[in-house]
Amino acid sequence: MRESPRSAERARPLRRPEDRIVTVPNVLTLLRFLAVPVVLLLLLAETDVTDLAAGVLFVLAALTDLLDGVIARRTIPTRLGALLDPVADRLMLSGVAVVLAVRGLLPVWAVAILAGRDVLALVGGLVFGGRIRVNPVGKAATAVLMAAVALVILGEGNLETTGGIMFYAGFVLSLAAALGYAIRVSRVFGDSGRGPGGAG
Repeated sequence: MRESPRSAERARPLRRPEDRIVTVPNVLTLLRFLAVPVVLLLLLAETDVTDLAAGVLFVLAALTDLLDGVIARRTIPTRLGALLDPVADRLMLSGVAVVLAVRGLLPVWAVAILAGRDVLALVGGLVFGGRIRVNPVGKAATAVLMAAVALVILGEGNLETTGGIMFYAGFVLSLAAALGYAIRVSRVFGDSGRGPGGAG
């Protein structure tokens, strides 16, 4: 006997909201990914015009990050967005910071530490997934570093100096966030090692 279309529709599993792919936050994240190489190439040109364009595009990317975060919190976040959003943020921030360090506008040693931290954080996110919650200190560090980098790119004189000071403040916050992240990871390892029947 042929199965009716209505019965087939009922039997088909419904896609859960968190499994969606095409959403406004995800589209904004994709745009940030596409903006990364453009910003880096503009900065590498090292002219006033390209620096201005890179700075404006960097600020717009930061604003889309804020916007997609607001939208995601008011709706149901998707798994794809949770995976790609931090990658896009770290690629943009670390990539721009590396170029600015090469140009002598940011300290190489601090940028190297930040880039290493970002790589470890991305690997940790892939390994532990939702078991490690987002650190508010880490969010604050990212916001301060984004603002600092924007000032370094666009500012001159006092503004550029302010950006440099903010960069060190964001650097300290990022180290504090990394310490907190390491503590949480060690707890996850401890819980996994004990297991349900392990010794307490």
